[in-house]
Amino acid sequence: MKSIILSTVASLLITVGATAQVKEDVQQETTTKKVVVKDTRVDTKVVQEVKKNKELVMVEGNEKEDQDKKVTTIAADEVNVVTDEQSMDAENTVKVQKNVAAKNAQLEASIEAQRAEAKKERLAFDAKKRAMDQELAERRKQLEKRPKGMVKLKKDNDQ
Repeated sequence: MKSIILSTVASLLITVGATAQVKEDVQQETTTKKVVVKDTRVDTKVVQEVKKNKELVMVEGNEKEDQDKKVTTIAADEVNVVTDEQSMDAENTVKVQKNVAAKNAQLEASIEAQRAEAKKERLAFDAKKRAMDQELAERRKQLEKRPKGMVKLKKDNDQ
């Protein structure tokens, strides 16, 4: 029995040592990015970037020590989109509409204030013009009034 077990173990060691040895080393770096753009529309995008470097170290299958090894490097980069969602933000939409309505109301109030100010200035200007015209008419009357014996002024047709 011992001889059968020993012969089986010896044959396993010989066959394993006779085949080529390959060691695989995988370095994987995963970066997950979540991008959210928020205004009235919410775009949520989760992107997973995977960078893999796979190194294969191959050694011949004989019993020699200090053997040359072959190193093969395989680089694989992947970009996976995990989720891509688009939705409307109702709360933010309402806020934006309120802000727009408030700005429009403020603009209308400002326009009305400017119109009232312009009307007030125009009325003041008209009153001042009427006063100046009245004063001009009074002066004209005083100048046209001549003492007795003086010749009256002739009116110019140029005006």
